[in-house]
Amino acid sequence: MKNGWIKSLVAMLLFLLPFALFAQGQIYKVVDKDGNVIYTDQRPNADAQPMDLPPLSVIQTDIQTPKAPAQDTPEAEEPVTTADLRKQFSDFRITRPVPEETFWGTANSVVVTWESSQPIPPEFRVVVFVDGESRPASGGALNLTLDRGAHKVFAELLDQRNRRIVSTAPVTFYVQQHSVNRARARG
Repeated sequence: MKNGWIKSLVAMLLFLLPFALFAQGQIYKVVDKDGNVIYTDQRPNADAQPMDLPPLSVIQTDIQTPKAPAQDTPEAEEPVTTADLRKQFSDFRITRPVPEETFWGTANSVVVTWESSQPIPPEFRVVVFVDGESRPASGGALNLTLDRGAHKVFAELLDQRNRRIVSTAPVTFYVQQHSVNRARARG
């Protein structure tokens, strides 16, 4: 079995040897009628003889050459992950109303505000949920007209792909109005 394998290997080497010599190529030196010296790998005429070139010197080194930076291209920034955004906006919260706040005599009008220590990018959006119903909001405030009673509000910060980044803690507040009937009873 070994003899057959060795014979196959020798036959393959003998077959590939002419291709290797051809791939090595020959260099010819030609001097034109004006005295210009031209080096070429094309045989200029039938009686041209190839040059004898010295073998190449190759020196191995462990030094790695730095890659040249691409010119006129902005540096590619690593994409910000959802986890990074959650850390960045971890202090996103409802600032008004404060928990358990009661609004008296406001004609049922309440302003909900929110904030974060980091500026909210313009491509992000805030959705405010009042008593479970979503209301789109912008500019850091939302004006509401609500019935009397207890209400619960929280907000979500969504990125440009509509992914929820963070939610605020829910805030319960109350809307109360003075009663006309109560004033009559006193008088």
